[in-house]
Amino acid sequence: MTHVHFQPVGGAAGDMTLASLIHAGAPLDQVSDILRGLGVPFELHAEPVELDGVAALHLTVTNPEEHTHRTFRDVRALLISSANLPQRAVQRATAAFLRLAVAEGAVHGEEPEEVTFHEVGAVDSIVDVVGSCVALELLDASSVSCGPLPMGSGVVEAAHGKLPVPGPATLEILKGSRVRWTEERREMTTPTGAALMHALTGGGFTDAAPPMTLSSVGYGAGQARFESVPNLLRAVVGEIEGSEGGVETLEANVDDASGELLGASVETLLRAGALDAWLEPIFMKKGRAAYKICALVRSADRERLARSMMREIGTLGVRHHTVGRTVAERRIVRVDLPYGVCRVKVGSLDGADFVVAPEYEDAGRLAKESGLPLPQVYSDARRAFGLIEENSAKKKDRDRPGP
Repeated sequence: MTHVHFQPVGGAAGDMTLASLIHAGAPLDQVSDILRGLGVPFELHAEPVELDGVAALHLTVTNPEEHTHRTFRDVRALLISSANLPQRAVQRATAAFLRLAVAEGAVHGEEPEEVTFHEVGAVDSIVDVVGSCVALELLDASSVSCGPLPMGSGVVEAAHGKLPVPGPATLEILKGSRVRWTEERREMTTPTGAALMHALTGGGFTDAAPPMTLSSVGYGAGQARFESVPNLLRAVVGEIEGSEGGVETLEANVDDASGELLGASVETLLRAGALDAWLEPIFMKKGRAAYKICALVRSADRERLARSMMREIGTLGVRHHTVGRTVAERRIVRVDLPYGVCRVKVGSLDGADFVVAPEYEDAGRLAKESGLPLPQVYSDARRAFGLIEENSAKKKDRDRPGP
């Protein structure tokens, strides 16, 4: 499993993030081609630079648009309407812009949906954020971590006038996250950079990257020049040990949450990337009935999902321990039914299939749309998969050379 760890040596910004990922191996031309699906005019330029003896990449975006003001609703619609964007890239970019909208709304007293982005609404910032998420897909990055972001000082010019550094929106975005304070009299982490890193990691910033086999390193350079450090963001790309990296169990005892809240928390953990999540009935001190909420997570996602668990159920701590597991090979096959397409998960051991399970979301949707009972949709999907396998076997027999 590919993991990317960001080291914010001199801070983080949207252009630095994209530059570091392209320098680490994400093809610039492919990033640009996919971003064309946004339907906005732009040109992406990469310039090799050297800071304090370190070769890096500096990116600039040129476009005929002036600083167009867009609301969060506008940006989200732009992302959803783009057919070329990978789904996970859309989710990551939307999460970054949502974090920005919530922060700006808190600072200016506006609803997130109605927040008007200024600098962030410009095409170059949209390209930086969405391009970074696309670059992660091209690197096949399943997980991301980041060190604590550095905070500068002084003032910075913005659309609303002079703002203190760190900017109010930046601090709002980073509430609950570890940060580093520095003496630099410049902005080191921009709101865009903070929101992007928070969205990619869940805000669980840590210097400790998971153990991995290093595959590439990239450096993204910012425009400012600092006195104490080079203005670089480093992206370290590697393969986490094992087929999917280390696996850990998260758990917390809860005796003061409703069943609805606990059920919603399990769903939130699964949507956030937990491999599995469940509830166990337990008895606590004085015979109090309670629940233990548990999640099986990748080690790289531990801090992010532990924080999510704490926020969702209000617990003050989450236990975690490493576990081992034996995993079958699996693949997803799309089967055509008379009333729609259904994905089927197929498990195999030693090359032999032993589990054929239609995806519940697809089967449930098809049952609702067609009016058929859910068990019939399951049966139809399995039968359709069997026909695919049977036809494939017949084709192999026909193609086998004779004696």
